[in-house]
Amino acid sequence: MPNLRLSFLTPQDLPQVRATFLKAFADYVVPVQLSEEQLRDKVEREGIVPEFCVAAFDGEEMAGFILTALGDWQGMPTAYNAGTGVVPTYRGQGLTQQMYAFLLPKLREKGVRQCLLEVIEGNVPALKTYEKIGFYITRTLSCFRALKQDLLQEASPPAGINILEATQPDFAALSRFWDVQPTWQNSIASLNRSINQDRTLEARAASGEVVGYISVFRKNGAVAQLAVSREWRGKGIGTALLRAAMQQVEAPSLMFINVEDTAQSMISFLQGRDINLLLKQHEMLMPIPEKV
Repeated sequence: MPNLRLSFLTPQDLPQVRATFLKAFADYVVPVQLSEEQLRDKVEREGIVPEFCVAAFDGEEMAGFILTALGDWQGMPTAYNAGTGVVPTYRGQGLTQQMYAFLLPKLREKGVRQCLLEVIEGNVPALKTYEKIGFYITRTLSCFRALKQDLLQEASPPAGINILEATQPDFAALSRFWDVQPTWQNSIASLNRSINQDRTLEARAASGEVVGYISVFRKNGAVAQLAVSREWRGKGIGTALLRAAMQQVEAPSLMFINVEDTAQSMISFLQGRDINLLLKQHEMLMPIPEKV
């Protein structure tokens, strides 16, 4: 095993992270592309802090990394793993465990109380690695995708409903429509961090009352949040919001990343519109142990 050097990163290291990311994910279960612009958007949206990102180096070559985002999760200071990558030739050497062992003291010193991540359900080696480190599964998530050309060629708003862009959406009020909590990258904090990337459309009744909304990232077509008031469901509002959001998106497809499996109303809605299941993930959490 080579003698790897572990180090925290700086913003200047991000181009090398991108190159290593592409190497590490070249054989991934789903094709991964990451342009420089996409990486910048990801850093902003997910709250990645380079100084808390770890990389392992073999000489000058980056062998692996953990991208770390910082924020609050369920009221607790949290480190979100926005991506772990290990170049294939360095796998099987416990590198992810080593990087976490290097990272945890700095997180503890910062007052971070827990670590959060998602892992693809079929990625058994990664799942076992994270369980060995101390993570446990909190919920199972589904990811859906549909090409815009296959979606909703005709979907006008129901009578008396107007779809309007929300310049300053009141997410605290809109969250009353939720059935489940969104994941880290779909959270209100994520939307607030990336106001130049996302767009929120509201469905308003004739009285002016907001009865549903959708927030979508325009470049990649990822729908962060879609919810309709329980009293207004089944009237075509969700479909109309989806159709309106589709017009805002530059990407060729719409994606719903990390829909909680207990959100049966949302899953039925997506399946009813031929939005297909792409893959499933587990959300995992690890309390950071007190220093011994």
